[in-house]
Amino acid sequence: MKNFTDHIKSLNNEKIDYFITDSELNIIHEEIENAAILSGSFNPVHSGHINLLDYCFNKLNKNKFYEISISNVDKPDIDKEDLVGRLEKFQKQEKILITRSPKFVEKATLFPNSYFVIGYDTAIRVLDDSYLEANESLDDLFDVIKEKKCKFIVAGRANVVTSKFENLNLQDLLEKYRNSFEIIGEKDFREDVSSTQKRRQDN
Repeated sequence: MKNFTDHIKSLNNEKIDYFITDSELNIIHEEIENAAILSGSFNPVHSGHINLLDYCFNKLNKNKFYEISISNVDKPDIDKEDLVGRLEKFQKQEKILITRSPKFVEKATLFPNSYFVIGYDTAIRVLDDSYLEANESLDDLFDVIKEKKCKFIVAGRANVVTSKFENLNLQDLLEKYRNSFEIIGEKDFREDVSSTQKRRQDN
């Protein structure tokens, strides 16, 4: 735990940009190469997260990592006690990146040549410039994604009201952004579960 705590302090003091850990709070020293990274709050991690990242690992031949940013754009920071509780719910063999980089422009800079695995809702937010600050633009984001040789892998989900399966349609995007996305079809992967549902079941 001491080594883990020291890494949290170093991260918060901006002495390091990230570290890798597991459910037992071990510190893992490994290069992030040829990676499929699933980012989220994982409150808690559930079968949908696990099966999605496993699908990408098997289909795309990528090394798999989860990522938790303890700093968030529109939520309070995740404190150490809360973070430990979330990590303990992961399977033992899983590797989790801990960062303070909530934005994908930051993630791409930290982890070049990576595929960022995201859900439909996150894809919509990525493409919504209302989430950007005044000095930011979608072109800036996708220039970095392209420069760092990254890509978004998008999985769909069922609409909570209609139960209709929804996913990103590349034809709805500006052509200059399309090559930054790869879509996972419903026939290839569908798992209708959410962290909100899991929390309700656990309570």
